[in-house]
Parts: sequence; structure tokens; C-alpha cells
Amino acid sequence: MADQIRDALIDAAAAGDERRLAELCAAHRDEIRRDFPSWTRVPETVRADPAAVQRYGGGLVAVAQCFAARLGDPSLLDRLRGPDESNPVIAWQRSLGQARALMGEARFGVARTLLAGALAGADGLQGSAVASLLPITHGMLGECCLQLGEAGAAIEPTVAALRLCEAHGDIEGVLAYLGNLFEIQRYLGQPGHAATTAERYAAALESAGHVGHAVGWRRRAARVRAGEPPNRVVAVVDGERHELADLGAVSGDRRVEFVFERNRLTLEPARRRAGDGERLGGEGRHAEALDAFREAARLDPFDPHSRYLAGLALLQLGRHGEAVAEYEATERLAPGWFNCRADLWLARELASGAMTAELYRMVYLLEDAPAPPQEKVRLADAALRTAPGLAPLHLFRGHALRALGAPAEAASAYRNGLTYAAEPDFRSRLLSALGMTTESAPERTAALGEAAALPGGNLIAAAMATVALRTS
Repeated sequence: MADQIRDALIDAAAAGDERRLAELCAAHRDEIRRDFPSWTRVPETVRADPAAVQRYGGGLVAVAQCFAARLGDPSLLDRLRGPDESNPVIAWQRSLGQARALMGEARFGVARTLLAGALAGADGLQGSAVASLLPITHGMLGECCLQLGEAGAAIEPTVAALRLCEAHGDIEGVLAYLGNLFEIQRYLGQPGHAATTAERYAAALESAGHVGHAVGWRRRAARVRAGEPPNRVVAVVDGERHELADLGAVSGDRRVEFVFERNRLTLEPARRRAGDGERLGGEGRHAEALDAFREAARLDPFDPHSRYLAGLALLQLGRHGEAVAEYEATERLAPGWFNCRADLWLARELASGAMTAELYRMVYLLEDAPAPPQEKVRLADAALRTAPGLAPLHLFRGHALRALGAPAEAASAYRNGLTYAAEPDFRSRLLSALGMTTESAPERTAALGEAAALPGGNLIAAAMATVALRTS
């Protein structure tokens, strides 16, 4: 009976089912208090498997924490800590928990220091618990180094974690650290090494029986080895990612999204700081938002989004020449990122004096403001009386008309915009929109074909046109 209670507790903890764990602790509190001392000795059947040891130890810690937090009884935690908290393995586990919490808060520098200390304190320790904790600690240390922008320093601990998992036959650990190593090598701009790692990942998947996923990773390895572009668009069909080149016709009842895929991940500290900037910008605090975006760019020099958002903040501040520089940097890092090419054109027009700030504000409002479509049509018409040759006004007027259920009028607006659209990003968006709206099959094919092939055009518009052509 005692073993059944213990196993049920550990199963609930491993599943993250806090409610079930609390119910078991309350229902069997006396038996758990009585038997817990014997449970702290890892059963023979568990010791041979490092992953099982980790699961077992984590379960006991969760039970002790539940007793302390839910039942007001810290005695089990005290027993795990040992006299004066002198048990080095328990101290190590506690350090790992603290480090993971710090990483969840993007405090990677503090977490790295804690992890390095844990490894130093583990020197000379032996046993199954040590064997299970070592790869985790090395792996977390590698993650911290990468997120701090020190990808070169992340290699050694990640490889150490990988080798330990390989030595113990821990396939889940092997896959986790091969995946981490792949991202580190991509971030370092080492496509040959990254491709080899992806091939190793595919082989590990095959050995675990995941043949279908292995095929995808072999394709990924080939793509990286051939020279992965800094930025491209992939299609997500009903939640499954597809390269555009591999995607056939898509039936109308399937959900299709288009997302950007870069050759590097975005570091978490930069992503969070850019998010801070977006919130500030949404509150109209554009100078503070700019500071946040520039800090994000410092935290991850390869992140295009922080530079892209900095360009928008600068336009809102009327600093048009600086905005041009930020959009040019975005285009270098990730060609075609969102609407960077169109925004760069607008920034250059503003900087040269060819466009007034009032006209830019109208374009911005028509694209991003949450106004009803009939109001946007009215605003676009007023702006077109001042600047009839400004292509984006026709584009956003067409979108508003389409939202009003007037496809013929929308198609006419797109055609008018194409008369003036020399800038490729706006031209490709007009073409794609026209192809999706017109009732003329020849016009649809011609518009979509040009949108899909236009050099320097909008990547999302091109992707939508590509898929629409295959489905028509």
C-alpha cells in the first residue's frame, strides 16, 4: 500500500497535476509522514535509469513542497535538506530549481552564475543522482550562455550535456541537446556544423521510431547546408509547417497562415525588451519605446524586429533620417521582414520631403487604426484628393471596400493603385489583393503570377499569391 501511494504521488508530480497531488497528500498525510524517510532512498529498480532517478527525486521534492505549502508541515522539506542543509545533492537540486525560475524571468546572467557554482560544488560527487543532474546542469548553462548572446561559450556545456546523455542512452536528452546545439550553431553562422547536427538529430529520431519527423529534419539539414536564407515565409496549414516549395494545392476548408522563418532564433532578453517597447508605443510613449527597442537590438544584434520597431518609433517622433537607417538595418538582417520595404520607402519619401507628415499619418491610420471600414473609405477619398498618385492610399481604400462587401469597387481601387505603384512592396500587395478579389480569371492569374515573382516585393503577399495560384 505504501508503494502504491508513493507511486501515485510521483505520477501526479511528474504529470504536473497539482490538484491530484494535493488531494493525495491530504488523504494520506499520516501514511506519507510515516513512510517518507524510507522513500528518500532511491529504489533499486529506479537507480539504473538517470531519467527515472530525476523523476523520482523531483516527485519527492514536490510532495515535500505540497506538505509545506498546503498542509503547513515543513518536516518533509527539512528531511530532504538534511542536517543544516548539508546534503550536496539536495542543494544541487535546489540550485537547479532556482536557476530554472531565473531563466523563466529572463535573468540568464544570475542563473548562469548559480549553475556554474552548482557544477563547482558537484566536483568529486558520484552516484546515480549525480549522473542525472550533470547533463541537466550543463545543458541549462549552455542555454544561459546562448541567451546572453555568448553563443561561442554555449558550445562546450551543451556538448558536455549531449555526451553524458549519449553515454547513458537517454534519447530524450540526446534530442534536447542536439536541438540546442543546432540553434547555437545557426546563431554562430555555422551552417555546415548546424546541418551535420540536424542530420544527427534525424538519426536519433529514427532510432527512437519517429521516422516521419526524421524525414523533416533531413530536409532541414539539406536546406541549411545549401545556404538557409536570412528570412523566408513558410505556410502553416492546420497547425503544420510547410515550405512553400513543398506545398501543393490547399482546399478552401483548411486554415492557412503565413509566418516568417529566420536563420537564427531571437534571444529571449531581446524579445522581452522589444515587447516592453511595443507596450510603451501603444501608450504613445514613443521616445521610451525607442529606448527599449534599441536596448533589445543591443541584447541581440541579429534581431530584425527590434530594428523594425525602432524605425516605426522614429517615424512617430518625426526623425525620418534615423528611421531610414533602422529600416535599412532591418532589411540587411532579414530581407522582406514584415512591411519593412514599404516602410523604408515611406521613410525615404518623408526624409526627402516628397511626402508630408500629414499624408504619412493618413497612410498609417488607414493601415493600422481600428476605425470602421466606411470611415477608412472616407479618409482615403479625402487623402486621394490631395495625393491621387500615392499607391498605398489606393491599397488601403481597396481593403476597406472589400471589408464592406464591395469586391468590384475594391478591385477597381487596386487597379488604380497599380497605375502609380512603382515601389515593389506596395505593388506586390496590390497585385495579390487584386488577384484575390477580381472576378476575371485571366486577370486573377496574371496578377497573382506577377505578385509571386516580383523581385523585392512583399514576402507575405508573394506567399499568398503562390498558394492561391496552386489552388485556383
